[in-house]
Amino acid sequence: MQRILVVPGALIGAPDWDEAAQALIAHGIEPALAPLRRAPRHSRALRSAWSDGAAHLQWLADAFRVTAEPPPTAAYAWQADAGQDGADADQVWFCDPVHLILKPDRTVLSPIERPALDENELASLLADAANSAHDAGARLQVQSGRWYLRLAPGWDLQSVPLQAALGAPVEARLPRGADAWRWRRLLNEVQMRWYANPVNQAREARGEPTAMQPQGVGGGRWQPLPNSPFARIEGDDPVLIGWQRAAVGPAPGRPQGRLLSVWPDLFESYWRRDWPAWAAAWTGLQRQLQGNPGPNGSCSPGKVDLIACGRRSAAEFSIGCSGFARLARRALVPRSLRDCLLEPTA
Repeated sequence: MQRILVVPGALIGAPDWDEAAQALIAHGIEPALAPLRRAPRHSRALRSAWSDGAAHLQWLADAFRVTAEPPPTAAYAWQADAGQDGADADQVWFCDPVHLILKPDRTVLSPIERPALDENELASLLADAANSAHDAGARLQVQSGRWYLRLAPGWDLQSVPLQAALGAPVEARLPRGADAWRWRRLLNEVQMRWYANPVNQAREARGEPTAMQPQGVGGGRWQPLPNSPFARIEGDDPVLIGWQRAAVGPAPGRPQGRLLSVWPDLFESYWRRDWPAWAAAWTGLQRQLQGNPGPNGSCSPGKVDLIACGRRSAAEFSIGCSGFARLARRALVPRSLRDCLLEPTA
């Protein structure tokens, strides 16, 4: 079986390289990276403005031939979460509550964690936001724990996928278009309601992150997609599952058993620039390359094409099955960490 393993946040830009490399060395990660250091590497520029900071999103959208820029994601996730197939006339957005972090040079979105919102807190915030959405002619609904804003008719707006907004200045990732004023009005009303909500007042008193605004990302309508290049999707990412289900059929000549999986463990520490945590996450690489072992402990036959992604580019490493052990025995001079994981500038 051929596996396509996409790794967001794997390539590091020059400004952060020294700190990231020191973290790799301090954590003793070099042996774990042996498969990448010995495998052939082919780089590809991914420079769409909407995916700046999360090049894996463009790689995935290109693979599924989602031609809209930015690509709609929420409408496909909704269908996957709801177990639906086929056309849906509504425009759909992700609208989970998020926190805002003030940086010296920008304000950024952040998921609400440590602690996360509990069920009672979510219910109180949802009631406030749903009332505001209703007043704006929209519906706020929850499916599989995710908040979706549904619009019929839709608004003339373009918004980036969530991961492209993480770590970027909030102002640079606000929805844009002729109806941007509608979103800003809804956003302001929800922010005022949440500011006065007892949930936020209690969390602030405890020093916990508060719900400051809904996401407002990934908006668009469902459309059928061309033939999928993958036989199946590994994991539970609702966007990828939705894209796969929206494909009209298998791609002609598609290799049997071609499997797509995304290893997300690096991405949060990557966009937060927490390089010690990023380096430590690499310890899971061998397990990812081996996939699901068979009864004798060996991995499935085939190869792994690992797609390491950074801010504006991707690097493909072609690794054979049991690549960790087999490549480690090769008498090849491994490339340096820098040549392996530094993101190209041109």
